[in-house]
Amino acid sequence: MPHKEQYICERKLIRVIKRLKIEDFNFNWDRSSCFIEFHYQDTPYRLEHSIEKAKERGIILRNGLDCLTELTLSLEDLCEIIDRGTYNFETWISGMKQSTPTQEVPEFQEEFHIRYKSSGKHTHPELKRHEEFTPFPPESSSLKEFEPEKIKEQVNERTQLK
Repeated sequence: MPHKEQYICERKLIRVIKRLKIEDFNFNWDRSSCFIEFHYQDTPYRLEHSIEKAKERGIILRNGLDCLTELTLSLEDLCEIIDRGTYNFETWISGMKQSTPTQEVPEFQEEFHIRYKSSGKHTHPELKRHEEFTPFPPESSSLKEFEPEKIKEQVNERTQLK
């Protein structure tokens, strides 16, 4: 049964698209949304619908196929308006122009290397035992200069001191 529903919806969409005299189009749907993209007079357009958008309006849809059905019905209504001569197609789709993709801003612009250094003697009683603990030797300027052998030696020395 679900395949029959999908087939009917897709056939209806194709009929409506042909009725609007659109030759180049693409559509897809998933669990929670759908879209229809098309070119009209060399301008790209995109229609989107989702379960969340419908829910905000008090409409309950089950899945993306229901969303696609709703978009198809909207385009079918648009065909009726155009056939009556009330408005032309260009007037209605002017608000559906596909915006140019925005430049993706990387989450991190730069990489920072942070070194921690002991500020001297600590007053906290539990930290008095480890007064001179400095995780990085003062002469190293980055983690790349760290030598694993030196780290092992430092760890061994500290464990022997206890």
